Amino acid sequence: MKKVFWVFVISISFHNGFSQTIEEKIATLACDCLNKKVEITEEIYTNCLGSSMADAVLNDKDPKVRESINTVEGIKSLLEKSDAVLSKSCGKITTKAVISKPSPFYTNSKNELAQNSYIIAKDFMRDQKYVLAIEAFQMALKKDPKFVLALDDIAMCYRQLKDYDNAIKYYKKSLEIYPEGDFALVNIGVVYSLKTDYKTAITYYEKLIKFDPNNAEGFFGAGKNYLALNEDEKALDNIFKAHRIYTVEKSDYIKDTEQIIGAIYQKLKSEKKENLFKKVAEQNDIKIE
Repeated sequence: MKKVFWVFVISISFHNGFSQTIEEKIATLACDCLNKKVEITEEIYTNCLGSSMADAVLNDKDPKVRESINTVEGIKSLLEKSDAVLSKSCGKITTKAVISKPSPFYTNSKNELAQNSYIIAKDFMRDQKYVLAIEAFQMALKKDPKFVLALDDIAMCYRQLKDYDNAIKYYKKSLEIYPEGDFALVNIGVVYSLKTDYKTAITYYEKLIKFDPNNAEGFFGAGKNYLALNEDEKALDNIFKAHRIYTVEKSDYIKDTEQIIGAIYQKLKSEKKENLFKKVAEQNDIKIE
């Protein structure tokens, strides 16, 4: 089935991590809830999402947030949006497929001391006390060196502190244990992008694509990095593929792909290469009208 896509004159924009929408706050709480579970079922997933929504809304100072859930439709809409963010941002739950078949590596540690240290570290991490979180994660890793969740999270803390070399070090340790780890593959790609090592970033995104061809993050990350290298055709091809997957998933990230596609179109148009744009669109079964 062909998808109809309208091209607009727009510019690329990127999200920053300094403020969170209510959906992102709910997803963060729900992810923490899920990370504390040994096994995740549909019921556990739904309960974590629902309780996290209640906590986030009650603690939000914006009165409009509470007003938005005064109706059944409002509650349903907020749950759906939060679910979409959660499925993309939580290292343990990236797609609903993970719920039915959880990774043996995205689980709590069987070592009680390691798990207790991990829980403490996650609390520090949630409060953005990254140095203290790192110390607690290190304690967890001393007790369980192959604790993938702790490796991924300590890497994320280093990334937040802009210590990119240590972030890469721990993502690589995670990938040594679990080469298919989508959380580590996506985020090590992000870190290499921040270091402007776009070619290396692409290698990790392409590994993710190889392991999981239905994960839009692989195509999206590769596309942005190809764009940074001025490889427009490869960039456009990857972004189109990400856009198609996001469309099927009804993801909010469609807006991001639309912006980048629009920017590439304007660039190619200015270079009189509109035929290249149309060719890549047709290869991805996307109709331009």
